[in-house]
Amino acid sequence: MLEKKCPVCFYTLDSSLLRCPRCGWDFPATSGQMVDAARWLLGRIAEARRNWLSRKSSVTLNLAPPLKGPAPKVEASHDYPPAAWKPPNISLVKPKKPVRDFSVFNCLEFCEIPSGLFNMGADYDDGLGQEYEKPIHGVILSRPFRLAKYPVTQNLWEFCMGYNPSQFKGDSRPVENVTWKEVQLFISRLNATANRHYRLPTEAEWEYSARAGTSWPYYFGATPEELPQYAWFGHNSGNRSQNVGLKDPNPWGLYDMLGNVWEWVADWYGDYDSATSTNPKGPTEGSSKVIRGGAWGSTPWLCRVTTRSVKSPDERSPLIGFRLALDGTALTHELLPDDQSPEGIMSIIENSGLRFFEVDDFHNLYLDPEFEKEPEDDDFDQDDEDE
Repeated sequence: MLEKKCPVCFYTLDSSLLRCPRCGWDFPATSGQMVDAARWLLGRIAEARRNWLSRKSSVTLNLAPPLKGPAPKVEASHDYPPAAWKPPNISLVKPKKPVRDFSVFNCLEFCEIPSGLFNMGADYDDGLGQEYEKPIHGVILSRPFRLAKYPVTQNLWEFCMGYNPSQFKGDSRPVENVTWKEVQLFISRLNATANRHYRLPTEAEWEYSARAGTSWPYYFGATPEELPQYAWFGHNSGNRSQNVGLKDPNPWGLYDMLGNVWEWVADWYGDYDSATSTNPKGPTEGSSKVIRGGAWGSTPWLCRVTTRSVKSPDERSPLIGFRLALDGTALTHELLPDDQSPEGIMSIIENSGLRFFEVDDFHNLYLDPEFEKEPEDDDFDQDDEDE
């Protein structure tokens, strides 16, 4: 006969018995019966042993699942007769499958940006434009695209990436403290989730969208007096980022294009060329990526639409975030072909109302000097520094 010992009172009994006749300990019905943790089980055994030795009470630990059929017969004991057998009350709770909250995609609203032509850069005699903003040159964007109304928020980043690197936490605040390379990983995961082709805007697309058809240093005028109405910057931000969409948008409906956080763009940094270019994407390689728009710690001078700055693609800062672009239009939901034919480019030029000198072919066009005019009422303090 096989024997076993009770773990509470160490009474030797038949291995076929499921209850100790001396202390009432219930053995598991099957070897596969599981408990929450071994430490918990050992603690309960020790407690039952103490109660048994002190004779204060009889503690029964019933870890066995319900048995089918009649209750097992247990031999009576003169000291402690067995109590009426009751099946244990065991409820198995299955863990709920986590539900992903796709409402975070509600913040991905896009504005339609039409194709067109504009003068990119700054070249002012009063010293407002810096060397890296010169010379003014024509840029033709031959196809429409969409640009996000707001910078990417922290709740959308955390939804796709599973963590939040931002220094200033808040679901509706722009995500910051992210490197350019991390942004590329985020975009790849977002595209896989949403089955779209999101991307960073090029530098030319960013400035064209920020200008929104205007030619001033700010999209609301030539001077920064109204900047607090449109942007969070060093004078009104409280030295931290703020929720997106709280300031007035630019004429094309884009929020926070100036201030709040600098925005990564797709381009490597490179000097401007005076020749007119079509759908430029910047140098093919480099060591620094371009950021645009100024941030919550910037002076008004750094929140101009032409201001450029550079950072290593591996560098992170609580001043830098990004926004998304999307090819095509909401009407077609398709990628539009890159129309670089002479007829297509000339139609854009004619609709823009600007005149160009033609040199050799349509890919080497130069601005008419009549259109390189200085802005009026320009009274900036050029000694402003970024905080």
